[in-house]
Amino acid sequence: MSIDATRAHPERFREAIGTEEVRQLETRLMGATNLAGLYYPEDRSAGGYVLYGMAPDQAALPLAERLPPTPLRHYYGFRDGRYVDALYLQTGHNDVTAMRRILTEDGFDTMGERVLEFGCSAGRMLRHMEAEAQANEAWGVDLHSAAIHWAQAHLSPPFHFATTTSTPHLPFEDGYFGLIFAGSVWTHIGELDDAWLLEMRRILRPGGRLYLTISDETTLEEVARVKPDHASNGHVAELDAATGMLSRDWIAFVTRSTPWLQRAVYRRAPWVDRIARWMEPKVVRPKSYGWQTAVLLEKRA
Repeated sequence: MSIDATRAHPERFREAIGTEEVRQLETRLMGATNLAGLYYPEDRSAGGYVLYGMAPDQAALPLAERLPPTPLRHYYGFRDGRYVDALYLQTGHNDVTAMRRILTEDGFDTMGERVLEFGCSAGRMLRHMEAEAQANEAWGVDLHSAAIHWAQAHLSPPFHFATTTSTPHLPFEDGYFGLIFAGSVWTHIGELDDAWLLEMRRILRPGGRLYLTISDETTLEEVARVKPDHASNGHVAELDAATGMLSRDWIAFVTRSTPWLQRAVYRRAPWVDRIARWMEPKVVRPKSYGWQTAVLLEKRA
């Protein structure tokens, strides 16, 4: 489970979002859950903003070891009140390794396939798929423009990156990708979750795979057991106090609002049964992405 989905607060991207007035307006806009087509913009002055290339010290590093600024790490690699560079890099490597293991178990070979990381941020996972990027196109998209701009300057080539929005549409043709993966993204999508699943299906080739992770009842149990003081437990308790959901037959709920802060949780079996009408579930594995459940889906021919 990603820490950013549960320990975040409204000012956690203060360094990257801009002036206080801009932040307040942005918080109100992103908190309007019925608006789509939104993205997190670059920090800018009245005169605009500037993008810079890669510094020599970063260029001297292997591609997989180039580190984004801490505001772009989204709490990955955060331990004991500080960011640990090696831990940030290791989390990406570990999550890609876990994904590869599930793909191999399913008999799916990533080499030669066009690959997309949906919700890539600064390429925490994608950077560890350099071989695939050399063999074919490998893309990352995200609605955090500062993270995308950093990735364009530091990880491209061989990777491709584009800023996208909260509207469930991506700028790719039908059947373009063989593999799409999204670590801790469906944990942040509210009412448009089905529309985004169908958009993933549209841009997958027949027989292609979608790998994603969700928070579910196992996630809730693990967070409560392992981290009883975790902020997410309080968010769930607050929603339960208002709705009584935990004593009822809930199938999904979303705490708080905005793409950064909201957390979507699903009852695993009903969710898998529902999306099985659109794509074929191949592997469903709890606790494969931290506390989250990994789900591998195939687009039927």
